[in-house]
Amino acid sequence: MTRERLFAIFFFAVLLFLLYQFYLVLAVFIVPICWAALLALTFYPLQSALTRWLGGRAALAAFVLTTLVIALVMVPAILLSTLLVAQSVAAYERLREAFDAGQFPVWGEHVRSWLLAILPGRVLAVFQAAAASVDLPAVALRATNAVSGFLVGQAGEAVRNAVRFVFNFFLTTFALFFFFRDGDAMARYIRLILPMEEADKETILSGFYDTLTAVVQGALVTAVVQGSLAGFGYWAANVPFSVLFGALAGFLSLLPGGSALVGLPLVGYTAFTQPWYYAVGLVLWQMMVVGTADNVVRIWIIGGRAEIPTVFLFFSMLGGMQVYGLLGMFVGPVLVAMLFAVVKIYRERYASL
Repeated sequence: MTRERLFAIFFFAVLLFLLYQFYLVLAVFIVPICWAALLALTFYPLQSALTRWLGGRAALAAFVLTTLVIALVMVPAILLSTLLVAQSVAAYERLREAFDAGQFPVWGEHVRSWLLAILPGRVLAVFQAAAASVDLPAVALRATNAVSGFLVGQAGEAVRNAVRFVFNFFLTTFALFFFFRDGDAMARYIRLILPMEEADKETILSGFYDTLTAVVQGALVTAVVQGSLAGFGYWAANVPFSVLFGALAGFLSLLPGGSALVGLPLVGYTAFTQPWYYAVGLVLWQMMVVGTADNVVRIWIIGGRAEIPTVFLFFSMLGGMQVYGLLGMFVGPVLVAMLFAVVKIYRERYASL
């Protein structure tokens, strides 16, 4: 073994050891750091414009933008998460009480009477045969239990541990300021040390940034807009737990027409419990406002930046949340986008060899 090879092995062994120790030191703070980096990347265009407008004073621009992000993004998100947890728990408790009180058979008889009045006999017979083979009360209870548990587990982390939440909130704010101020220098340094061809660096880094901004600015904004509009419609139609159902409709809006999976059963509930014009109004609101918002916002913001099929985008967000918590909603699609970029490099450079 030559002296140069021995030095190279020693150098990379020391480098890997130090990187591992660096990870151990920062591992306990990885969540607030990742949230700060995510917010900084999302608002990077605004930071650049604000820095230019302030005559190159990056620190002042970072302070102003950090304050705005806290006031307009982080605080409303905290309040919404708290309300969402409260409604999910309340919905589960109400359904459990109804199940224990034996109200499901009574509701079932009301639904059957309602269906007898509007459905032809043959169609009703098909519905009765299907309903007889399924324990609908148990299915409804398990579904609500799963949804409530999932939402409480994801959104309620801060509520369960207020001290840790306040600490992480402070760390996120602190890191966000420095990411805003020094983000350009950090990005240039990372690009410089990557041991890859310039074209390959551009492919991976552009895929990373385009996917992240598309998910945050496109898919997430679309979900927020659709969920808010759907929730408002449910509230106007006197549907209970409108925030919970609006949040579920917003999440399912990541799939084409996904919000209708929530809206259609609630239209049936409204027709059964409210005057008929409430149900008609909810149908029109769902079709003309909520559905239109999906097409307009998604095309306007996301465009073609995220070269990930919708099915991969949806399941990568869902799986990312299972692995990394709420942060995984953004980590999952970015990992998939980087995998696609690496596969693209492999196909162009090595597959034909």
